[in-house]
Amino acid sequence: MSAIFDDEKPEAYHWRMNTETRIDKLEADEAGQTADLALIKANYATKNDITELKIMFARLENLFSETKVELKADIKVQIAEAKTSIILWTVTAVFLAQLLPALVKLLLPS
Repeated sequence: MSAIFDDEKPEAYHWRMNTETRIDKLEADEAGQTADLALIKANYATKNDITELKIMFARLENLFSETKVELKADIKVQIAEAKTSIILWTVTAVFLAQLLPALVKLLLPS
């Protein structure tokens, strides 16, 4: 077994011999990853944050749907009142158009 290892080129097993440098590099990488993880925890949303947002959106959707129903009902009432008003004015106008000439003939002698 050692014969195969000894026959390898030094570049092939150099990493096996220089473990101190590798450990130092891994520690530096780990420190950078720890800093990145702290940044992520501080600035990004968690599952709880997303759940709270979903609850807030559900409440807003419920509020909007209730408001929409109320507005539709109000609009229907206003339309009905407008129709009634238009009918009343039309009937009054037709009635007066028929009645006024007869009243003029009765009240004003020719």
